[in-house]
Amino acid sequence: MGRCVGLMVVVLLIVSTLVAVPQHARAAITCEQVTYLLTPCIAYGVFGGTVAPTCCSGFKTLDAAAKTADDRRKKCECIKEGAARIPGLNYDRVNEIPAKCGTTCPYKVTPNMDCSKYVYLFP
Repeated sequence: MGRCVGLMVVVLLIVSTLVAVPQHARAAITCEQVTYLLTPCIAYGVFGGTVAPTCCSGFKTLDAAAKTADDRRKKCECIKEGAARIPGLNYDRVNEIPAKCGTTCPYKVTPNMDCSKYVYLFP
């Protein structure tokens, strides 16, 4: 029961903090969308176990939505900022998610990744 309550606190924390992240003027993707689509991935990133099917579908939906360089930069920035706010997040597990979902990611999520390097890479 305590683990479930802790996970809910983490989810509420990330949702509430990402709303305050400034948005890039031309990006169609918002941090709210990124948060909504990737929230099911938090449990795996923190606790391990099995990647939820909703995590994989959210990851793939987000990749398909990132059509422009601004979208890809925004997606990267939102992931970076959101991940930094999740207590106990294991970045090694986070970076396993694309392969576990049968897709790829052009970058490794790290606390200090430079999102400007990835704007021309396709998701």
